[in-house]
Amino acid sequence: MVESTSKNYFYKCEQLKSIRQDLTVYEVHARAALEAGDLAEYNQCQTQLKTLYSEGISGCCNEFTAYSLLYIIFQNGSNRDLLSSIARLTPEAREDEAVKHSLAVRGAVALGNYIMFFRLYKTAPNLNFYLMGKDLFSSKFRKAVLTRKPTLPLEVIARMLGFTNGAQADKDVLDECEEWVKAHGGQVVVDSASSERQFDAKASAATLFMPEPEDAVAHGDANLAVNDFLTRSAQA
Repeated sequence: MVESTSKNYFYKCEQLKSIRQDLTVYEVHARAALEAGDLAEYNQCQTQLKTLYSEGISGCCNEFTAYSLLYIIFQNGSNRDLLSSIARLTPEAREDEAVKHSLAVRGAVALGNYIMFFRLYKTAPNLNFYLMGKDLFSSKFRKAVLTRKPTLPLEVIARMLGFTNGAQADKDVLDECEEWVKAHGGQVVVDSASSERQFDAKASAATLFMPEPEDAVAHGDANLAVNDFLTRSAQA
């Protein structure tokens, strides 16, 4: 590429600056597209980024590798593409927290593990949660919960949502779970015979919804990120 040109050093410098700026533009654009839910636009940016990364241009490669894995899992659906992408991961990428998170999500989806999935969704780094197929996986969760019985012990729901790791839930855990369920459209009742709290699946069928991550902090508002980049570019 640039190495093959016979032009002078200063020309090469300008070319490299242009390439680095192209990379930054695509990274900013891709993040903005994710935050806006425009996966088609994101995928176009991701395609360009893969090319730039493969040419040795430094950037946020591991961050976008993690996004690429999640995109394949939830949008592409090709197990062959996924296995191929995993096989190409560098040792450095495998140690990256965002990439490890994406691989853990793959395991949760493959096993249908709602507890693991919602824990990973809640702790997703960067913008991973935008690609985690929440609507698809949440619909499976709704089906699993709402088609079982008219009511379920709140402790069962606490385990499914990851509020407890399998041990018997204490009062504080159940209180936290009840607060979460009610905040997302679910209804909790007290069984008259046992005095135990129950999740009312029948009454919650039309109102239950899954949340956005409460404490997610990634790259901030998409428009602010883009505007900040454009401002800095104009000043350069």
